Amino acid sequence: MGIDLGKLFNDAVKGVSDFIDKTGKDIAKAIDQNGDGKLDLSDIQTVSDRIQASQAEARRKADLERLKPLFLDDSERAEFVMPKMILVAEMDKAHADNPVCEGSVGFKTVVDDMSAITIYRDRIDDFGLTFYPELENNVYYVDPCDRNHYISLDDYFSFMKMQRVAELQRIAQSLGATHFKVTYKEKSKSVASKTVDAALAAKAGKEGVDTKASRSIHDSSLASISIEAEMRFPGHAPIRPELHYLKKEINIVNLIEMRMDPLSPLQQQRFNIELSNSSGIREKDAVKIDAMLKSMKISGNTTVVAEVQNEARRILEYEIDF
Repeated sequence: MGIDLGKLFNDAVKGVSDFIDKTGKDIAKAIDQNGDGKLDLSDIQTVSDRIQASQAEARRKADLERLKPLFLDDSERAEFVMPKMILVAEMDKAHADNPVCEGSVGFKTVVDDMSAITIYRDRIDDFGLTFYPELENNVYYVDPCDRNHYISLDDYFSFMKMQRVAELQRIAQSLGATHFKVTYKEKSKSVASKTVDAALAAKAGKEGVDTKASRSIHDSSLASISIEAEMRFPGHAPIRPELHYLKKEINIVNLIEMRMDPLSPLQQQRFNIELSNSSGIREKDAVKIDAMLKSMKISGNTTVVAEVQNEARRILEYEIDF
């Protein structure tokens, strides 16, 4: 049986014709927006309007993603968590000129896995936050003991030192001390490695290691030393103090427990408090903060990482008598 090539050709042509006819009708139906069965200027205008609306919505979403405006409603949602870093600033031109930011109170910035928000200076009261110093600076980091209190990053480590000295004063007063003294010490950068090397050598049993000499090196290589607080009291029965900045300091916890024990013979104690243990910013956090500041083109005389490394060399020596 032979193949009718002519019939095959005619069928193929008819199929293509039917496809074009059907597709054309579908397209015409899609464009016929007013349903009058005809394509006219009204239909074309409607399609054009829809395309423009779609493009405008795409631009709006792109602007929202780029500018990340923050609205007061966003901050009032249950899932909203105020980030650890806040910037206080005037609204910049990019946000002021874009309609997607109308009514915003600030904007968000995300770098890697860290986020920060910039709050416009005239909207800061909307958040119920307190600042130290009182809104004199631009970059603030959260107080580790109060989520609604933010400390200027420039003053952060000096503020934390001041708070811990004040807490040591309150502890002495509550525990009924007759005398206390807080001495601030900062080791030079080189002494830490010398002391560690000597300690490791002594532990390994190496000959010729003079631990007294090692201690002398440590004492004579302090970059600074100052008495931060000293006071005498008549003394009284102990009252358990409330801890904040030093609540994880094991020496402080042990001191309180011994003093609160009515059978304790405790009369005097002295120990060191490493400031890096309670500074509120670890080095891994400092790396993220510096990356955030760099992305926002904010620079200073030093980095937060350098400040954290300096904090590791700082000590508060606490002496207390009962």
